[in-house]
Amino acid sequence: MSDPLHVPALHCPIPRPARPHADVVEKEVVAWMTRFGLVRGAAARERLAGIRIGWLTGAAHADGLLEPTVLAAQLTAWLTAFDDRYADSVAPEDRGLPTARLVLRLRAVMEEPDLLPTPTDPYGASLRDLFLRLRGWAGPEQIMRVSTSMTEYFMSALCQVAYSLTGHTPTFEEYVRLRRYTGICHIVFTFVDVARGFELPGAQWAGPAVRALNTAAADVIDYANDVLGSRKEHTHDDDLVHSLPLVLAHQHSCSYAEGLRRAADIHDEAVRSFMALAEQVRRDAGPLLARYVSGLEAWITAHFDWYGVTDRYRSHAEQVRWA
Repeated sequence: MSDPLHVPALHCPIPRPARPHADVVEKEVVAWMTRFGLVRGAAARERLAGIRIGWLTGAAHADGLLEPTVLAAQLTAWLTAFDDRYADSVAPEDRGLPTARLVLRLRAVMEEPDLLPTPTDPYGASLRDLFLRLRGWAGPEQIMRVSTSMTEYFMSALCQVAYSLTGHTPTFEEYVRLRRYTGICHIVFTFVDVARGFELPGAQWAGPAVRALNTAAADVIDYANDVLGSRKEHTHDDDLVHSLPLVLAHQHSCSYAEGLRRAADIHDEAVRSFMALAEQVRRDAGPLLARYVSGLEAWITAHFDWYGVTDRYRSHAEQVRWA
């Protein structure tokens, strides 16, 4: 039987590094998510292992230290669970105010993890654990970057819920602004230097070159997700978020297949733009900034290759039931 949905091939010529501890990180993620009750039961653990979130993050930090890489992977898994549970496929009883209240509680956990009582819910308790352990590997400014980027994500997730409640399909411009933060890339990028045991100076982190690089890398990853993950998005009607192919199909009054082709073209142009910008920044970069640029490239290639090993975007795959 022919495949009714043709997923276009994407352009990604960035070289791949060796990935020595991706599988080790994967095991640590499944054990941690189980310990905090974010997944429950053998079936859920098996499905989580099939997603291979730990493999993804371990591959993205292939030249990183093991322990902070594990921490980064656990946060990525936490964000995946939260995003699926409260942003993409919100249960009717959790839409709107309940999710907003949860976000406020989680913000407090990030700000004062050792001053507030230990949360009793799995999302709060596990997030507290992450931020307490982060202090062992990151300086105050690096921790603030993580917290700030997560606040941006929470804001965008609530915007996404608002779009879904009204049934509004965002324009392409609205979608790009929304996706840059709901896609969690700006959060995981805050671990590029943490996982590698150095700290990018604040003036460089906040400067126009790194901001532009982060945005360009996030666009590449998010567009790849919307194209390579289209089989799941196209066949699971409980996802509230509009993917790029759907947004383009709506805006141009064309078929989903044509929207998917347009999305692939946008991805490939984003890759070329990122590579040109990375080369430009590298010319004048010192050793720390050069390592940071390489870390962004590693995230792009790890994410691209992840689609060859993950079960998350197979249309027939049973999805994880998060706590």
